[in-house]
Amino acid sequence: MRIRPDLKGKTVYFYPTLNRYFEGVLIYETKEKKAYIYSVKDDHKFNTFSKWINYLGSRGSFKGRRSATATIFLEANPTSLSIASILSTSNLSYWKTTSLTNITDIQKRVLSEEEFAGIAVQKIREGLEFHFFKEEKLEKKLLILTKSELYSYEVYIFDQMVKEKYHPFPTKKMDRTLNEIIDIVRYVFSIRICYGQSTTGNLFFFFNLYLLLII
Repeated sequence: MRIRPDLKGKTVYFYPTLNRYFEGVLIYETKEKKAYIYSVKDDHKFNTFSKWINYLGSRGSFKGRRSATATIFLEANPTSLSIASILSTSNLSYWKTTSLTNITDIQKRVLSEEEFAGIAVQKIREGLEFHFFKEEKLEKKLLILTKSELYSYEVYIFDQMVKEKYHPFPTKKMDRTLNEIIDIVRYVFSIRICYGQSTTGNLFFFFNLYLLLII
């Protein structure tokens, strides 16, 4: 693992899900001229980010596989800069963000990832439609829409579209990489919905740390 020596002591945050993270500290051994990631939770150090993630996974901290560049951030915020921004230029060929080519790549990637088991994906005229089920009933729906190589998305909970202000990522049409699209899928997949009744009689859903009122 290669990082700038001046980043010694920098804390980074691994997010296996959008509402949970593990802290790591970048360690640079001057004599060895090598960088390590120190896992605060387990008091271990690793010479690659992927080894740190795999170790946490083997200890039951999360299920499935994770990409280091998509899930390790410089701040305790999953929308902040990822660790790809601090890696040395000689290592960027390995860590560079995957470019998006077409919707087929997105579909293949999602269907091949163990963490997304149970998601149904189908092509539609405008892009891709993802279905997320709970107890065999459709609970959430994600539309990845494309036009002129720009990508937008829409999220529905029980056929009610979620407003943009409740999402951690912008919904408008824009250039997006494959990893950014996968992050959106992972976000919707991780939403946990609780059902309740407000004092005014309006049905509400509480997901992650957001409150959506369906009027």
